[in-house]
Amino acid sequence: MENKNSFRETFQNFKSGKTGRSIDIVLGTLLIGYALFFDSYRIFACIVGFLAFTAGAFNVCWAAPLIGIPFKGKSKAARRNKN
Repeated sequence: MENKNSFRETFQNFKSGKTGRSIDIVLGTLLIGYALFFDSYRIFACIVGFLAFTAGAFNVCWAAPLIGIPFKGKSKAARRNKN
């Protein structure tokens, strides 16, 4: 019987992959842009945007301690050697 990935493993693979990191960078940029031009929720949007942008740019997951996955994403070399 095939062993299915748990939610944590699936989420970690998504976040450390190209798609997950790209989404974080785009979302962070959009939220920071929103914070620059609009007054409502400016501080909140800036903080969340900064966290999302840095998560994508530096391959980290700020929610890792809460959901029990590693803070730093897997490197490309580690994924290549796994296959």
